Parts: sequence; structure tokens; C-alpha cells
Amino acid sequence: MANDFLVFGGAGGANVITQAAYAALGARASGFSSGTANSAQCNKTWRQSSIMAAVLAQFISDRTGQDVLDDGTTATILANLKLSAAAVNGDATKTFSVAAATLSTHAMQLGQAVGRYLGTRVFTANGTYTPTAGTTGVIVECIGGGGPGGSTVVTSTGQIGVGGGGGAGGCARSYLTTGFSGVSMTIGAGAAPGGNGGTTSFGALLSATGGAQGGASPAAAPPYVTINGYGGSGSGGNLLNSKGGDGTLGIGTSVTSFASGAGGSSILGAGGGGQPTTTGGGVTAITRGSGGGGALNGTTSPAQTGGSGAAGAIIVHEFS
Repeated sequence: MANDFLVFGGAGGANVITQAAYAALGARASGFSSGTANSAQCNKTWRQSSIMAAVLAQFISDRTGQDVLDDGTTATILANLKLSAAAVNGDATKTFSVAAATLSTHAMQLGQAVGRYLGTRVFTANGTYTPTAGTTGVIVECIGGGGPGGSTVVTSTGQIGVGGGGGAGGCARSYLTTGFSGVSMTIGAGAAPGGNGGTTSFGALLSATGGAQGGASPAAAPPYVTINGYGGSGSGGNLLNSKGGDGTLGIGTSVTSFASGAGGSSILGAGGGGQPTTTGGGVTAITRGSGGGGALNGTTSPAQTGGSGAAGAIIVHEFS
């Protein structure tokens, strides 16, 4: 890309005064007076401004992929400067869903993409990815579906039930510059009790398995512990392959002190909470990819159902 803003007097041995002499130059504050100009002093002044102009213009060109032309106008240069800032820091004027806003921050922090940041898209249903016009690179994140919390059965006198928390889906993240257009997307389902979270995949390029179901609780006298569901895992990512958070254990120490397990956290946030000493069904997960909470029942109580895990997602950050 063209950058018309060039350094003046930047060659080795250029006819300029030293930095110390420039710092001490009285004309820096008052300006040059009429009379014979000192060429070395003038050249130093012009070089000070032209170097920064050249560097700033090159930064704009590199970040936006646009020419920076010395055509006498400022509007285009200013607009591209603002786009450059958005590509580095995120554009506060853009409005995304909560998940998209969170993941766009991740994309900015990665610093992997070269070019202008176009936006973040969140996919929550199966389909085919069609890039926004002008997209030349993407950061794709796959998040598997969350596993459900464990259920409980009917309890008799002296018995309790404490379900374990479900595991969260794993995450895989890749930076792609080719082969991403027209890719088939599969979103991992969030599981109800009786199953595990589904696998999310971006074609054959990267995928993330779902979280496992939390342990179902027997009707038994305390103390005892119910196992948790384990988090899924990411694969195929060239930036990240991470495990989803495990659910927590269901724990009962007495008929008056017991708690079900909480669902595991996905990369986007927490799962369904555990239930402390209050008979009830497990808390359903809300955050994409997180695990459901375990059910809980005290002595002489009916069966309770564990909370469902939340479905996964695919998040695509697009760059030009």
C-alpha cells in the first residue's frame, strides 16, 4: 500500500544539527526570525515532524490496508486512523451480544490478525459460514455444549441425595487465512440429564467436545460424595486447545449439611450453581457451553432432576 508521507533529511550524515543543539535552540519556542536561514536548523525541524508523520501514516496503512495519500485532504486519513485504533483496541461504538463483546476482546488481545478488524459474529445454530465481504482472515472459536448436572432419587428417613455438577464444553481457537469460506458449522447441544454435551465443529478444521454429565445421586445415608462431570476438550486449534471446567462434587456430611455440585465454567463464564441444603432441581446453565448444576434432596423427599447444560457456540472474528 502507498504511503505518501516520507521522511525529510533522514539519511546518514544529513545536514541537520544535533539533538542536543536542537533541544537548546531558542527558535524552538519563538520560531525562526527573519533573515538568513540556517539550513541545518531548518532541516532538523522538518525532519522532526516528517519522521512522525511517516511513522503514523505507515501504521494507518499497515492496520487498514489502505493507501495514505498526500492529496491535500484530511477526512480519509482521519477515518482510517480511527479504524486503526479500533483494530488495536476494539471499537467501543460497535454493539454486540454479551458473548460477542467478550470474545471480541479476546480477539484484540491475541494480536494475531494483520489488518482491519471488521467485527465479531456469534453462531448458535448449525449452518455454513459465509464471510463478510472483504474478510481475508478470521479467528474462529469453537465451544462445546455443556453437560447436565446429576439427578437424585426418592429419599427415605435418614437419607439424602446430592447430584454432581456437569462439565463444561471445551474450546478450540484458530487463526485462519485460507480455507474458511463455505465451511460447515455444527453447534454442540447442551445436554439434559441422561446425556453429555455435544461437539461443536468448524468443518474438519477445529472442534470442541461437550462436557460430561455430573454423577447421579443414590438415596443413601451421609456422609458421601457424588462425582462431578468432566469438561470437554478442544482440538485442531492453532492458537488454543483448552479443556472446559469440571463440575464440582456433590457433598453430604449429614442430613442437615449437604450441597449439590455446581456446573463447570466454559471459556465464556460460569455454569449453573449448586444447591445448598434446599431440596430442588439442578440449576440450568445459561452461559454458552457451561455445565448444569446438580439436583438436591433432603431426607424423605421426592426425586429431583439435574439442571441442563447450555449449548455451545462458534464465534468468528473477521479481519480484512
